[in-house]
Amino acid sequence: MEVHRCRFVEYTPSAINALAFAPTTTRPVLACGRANGDIEIWSPRNEWTLEKVIPGGKNTSVEALAWAHQTTLTEDEDFWDSEKEKQAAIKKLVKTPPRLFSAGLNAVVTEWDLRTLKPKRSVDSHGGAVWCMAANHANTVLAVGCEDGCVRLFDIADGEMAFIRSFDMQKTRILSLAWSQDDKIMVTGSAKSSIYKWDVELGRVVSRMTVDRVSGEDTLVWAVKILINGTVVSGDSLGHVKFWDGETTTMTQSFNAHGADVLCLAVGSDGNTVFSSGVDRKCNQYRFVDQPAPRKTGKNGKNGSVNSKTETIAKWVLAGSRRFHSHDVRALALDDSRNVDALVSGGVDVSMVVCPAAQFPDTNQRRLPYVPQRPVVSISKSKRLMLCRQTNGIKIWRLGKSASPVQPFSEIEIGAHMDLIEPQQAILEMSFKDDRNLTASALSEDGHWIAVADIEEVKLFRVDENPSKPGQLLVKKQKSFPGVRGTGAHFLTFTPDSTRLVVASTDSHVVILDVTQYESGKFDVLRRFGQHRGAGGKNAKSMDLDEEEEEEEEEVVGGESEVETIAFMAVSADGLWLATGDLKNRIFVFNLDTLQHHATLPVFDAPLTALHFHPYSPTLAIPTASNVFYLFNVETRRLTDWSREYSSEKHFPTKFLGLKDKIQGVAFNPARRNTLLVWGATYICHVDLDQGVGDRNAILNVNKRKRVDRAKDEILKQQHERRMKRYAALGIDPMPELESGKAVVVLKGKKGKVLTAATNHTEEAEEKEEFNFQLLHKFQPLMFVEFVGENSLVAVELPFIKILSSLPPSYYRASYGT
Repeated sequence: MEVHRCRFVEYTPSAINALAFAPTTTRPVLACGRANGDIEIWSPRNEWTLEKVIPGGKNTSVEALAWAHQTTLTEDEDFWDSEKEKQAAIKKLVKTPPRLFSAGLNAVVTEWDLRTLKPKRSVDSHGGAVWCMAANHANTVLAVGCEDGCVRLFDIADGEMAFIRSFDMQKTRILSLAWSQDDKIMVTGSAKSSIYKWDVELGRVVSRMTVDRVSGEDTLVWAVKILINGTVVSGDSLGHVKFWDGETTTMTQSFNAHGADVLCLAVGSDGNTVFSSGVDRKCNQYRFVDQPAPRKTGKNGKNGSVNSKTETIAKWVLAGSRRFHSHDVRALALDDSRNVDALVSGGVDVSMVVCPAAQFPDTNQRRLPYVPQRPVVSISKSKRLMLCRQTNGIKIWRLGKSASPVQPFSEIEIGAHMDLIEPQQAILEMSFKDDRNLTASALSEDGHWIAVADIEEVKLFRVDENPSKPGQLLVKKQKSFPGVRGTGAHFLTFTPDSTRLVVASTDSHVVILDVTQYESGKFDVLRRFGQHRGAGGKNAKSMDLDEEEEEEEEEVVGGESEVETIAFMAVSADGLWLATGDLKNRIFVFNLDTLQHHATLPVFDAPLTALHFHPYSPTLAIPTASNVFYLFNVETRRLTDWSREYSSEKHFPTKFLGLKDKIQGVAFNPARRNTLLVWGATYICHVDLDQGVGDRNAILNVNKRKRVDRAKDEILKQQHERRMKRYAALGIDPMPELESGKAVVVLKGKKGKVLTAATNHTEEAEEKEEFNFQLLHKFQPLMFVEFVGENSLVAVELPFIKILSSLPPSYYRASYGT
């Protein structure tokens, strides 16, 4: 099998600027804000799974994130008629999903709709760029630190978002802020070597703490936190981490543990653990521990009386440090109050690193994949074209061709290089002037259609070759294309015959559009399905129903809690079946001939990671975040025999289930129809569906298994040589049966009578262990894997060294003698 290892794709992940865990009163999720404005929502379930990506836009770099989950009522006691009504209101409030806010240098504070991934509401900060933001512990007030030196408060109680008032203005920008446990006190870090303590009710400074200065230059206080006992912790541009008494505002301890700016802090829920990190890439842990108190000395310099009980004093100590990143660390997030137990860090090197907080620093970290977890690559197999989506544009390449191999693929060593007779070629690049980042893209199989979308609109382009200039392409935007009623899309795909465009809209509709009448400027909406809005199978209505009436009926059937983002779509190779999946793990199958809902699949325990049809059968492959995949026959509406027998964590190989990187896609080789490839960021796994799963404890890594087999063969060879020497010493003539190991010599009696046994029951080689899942780790982080023909695989890789080459130099300080 030939593999096109494509490393020419131009895709650069964005730096991480902010991290924030949701409050402990709701399910554990982590928000990750990036410099391009994107916000990723991660779940710690199943070894960290990416749930969704909120798209950013031009000049929307995320500098601060804040979650809010209100659990207390704001109404007076007299408002409620009975205690039962009050408790029902509290229960409803607790079940409400958390709210996510973001802010940045564009001076806008935004609340996001986590279903449509659109801004729910936005307000101006009225003070320029926003450097920091935090909700109070009651989750009813949002504080924002601005460029003009003001802290502004916004009322976010009961689902609202309204400006309340501003604190007294300072002559310096507010870089960091934190609330006290009772929400009556706030501390802010400034750009003028000062930390201010505020009375929230009065909006005035009640005290000031001054940090060190060097050569008359102001020190920037990048991070502040308040512990549960009122202690204030600060990190500044001199690399100092300081602890302050919250009542007297005097410094109690100082650590010069960093070589450069301390950009972020994270504190434990018990108030006895603090983490710091910054420009020098070092992550430090500080603990509040009891230490022996210093002994008192008398006037003559001798020790005084010694008590039988040693006195102790509680102090902060530097407990340990690690370096997880290659560049500046800009954000830390800590969750130690649930079963998460995770310290998460991120920065300029684009990767999130997760490690158990309770075992720090004596633990192994995990670097989450920096490659996109949702597909950004589309392919035309017949035309050998590949499209890659970027933040605000697309690029299309024509794949290269290799020389035909002289010998069969089975005889060629894995990883052997094959010469190209035609190199890859970039044939088209398109950039869009919209301020919004792209969310979806698709390339038709015939190569004539390109569709792109953001959260507001869908655009369609026709690509043809210039008849007067062969080799030159003409791209024409279809201005008459109506889109999907003013909404954008989370997923786009074309049917294999390139006659229809399937759109998963931001309002969770599945829309089928006809593109065959483009010359007359007509694009008919053939069908609009609302199953992902909670309509279920009841939405199987005729095509004659008016679209407006249909949409209104769907809204009645499906409640707001049933609406969920559509994240996955797949169309069968014959164009008959369409499968869609959302973030509630619901999968629906539609018949594209009759344009009717066909089946609703069972809901699997683990989140979905992809959908893919078999090219020669109506079988849908469904990988999940637990690394178990299912095969579902959409015609019979049931799992295949293989999947019913083996698709469970009880049967899959343990080493495959233990892979940290989730399955990101599935590929089928047309030359071997009963096999499939599942792939993740760091591996490709071959599975033969004509076999069972084999030994659950078998070695799956192909290269490691070869080393083990070679070692076993060497042991058998040595045993055979020793046996033959023993036979020679006994005067036994060599025979073919003995040389081949098919027979052994058995000695009987004292006279040494020699008999030849027909079989070897004692020393014959052990039967080879049965295995099926074959893992290959020869690839750099993978973005896309798909077959373009028989035994012809395309693997798009994104080496980390390519990303590092585009980053600025990291911090370095020469040491004496180096």
